[in-house]
Amino acid sequence: MKRIIGQRIKVARENVGLSQEELAIRATLSKKQLDQIENGGDESFYSPEIKLIAARKVARILELPEDEYLGKCEL
Repeated sequence: MKRIIGQRIKVARENVGLSQEELAIRATLSKKQLDQIENGGDESFYSPEIKLIAARKVARILELPEDEYLGKCEL
């Protein structure tokens, strides 16, 4: 499982001038889910896999390559 580097998603969002609310709407997520992608937490997602799918969707909207926001999961 990959580790989401939420700070990089946040910086990319800010660089294109989108608020969390605007990006959440574009990605069909709640603002709370987007906040948890950017800042950690997972109680708004059914599983880590679903959170990863949501993060990939957000990153595609931001045109952010996977190697810039995903890292190896540390055991």
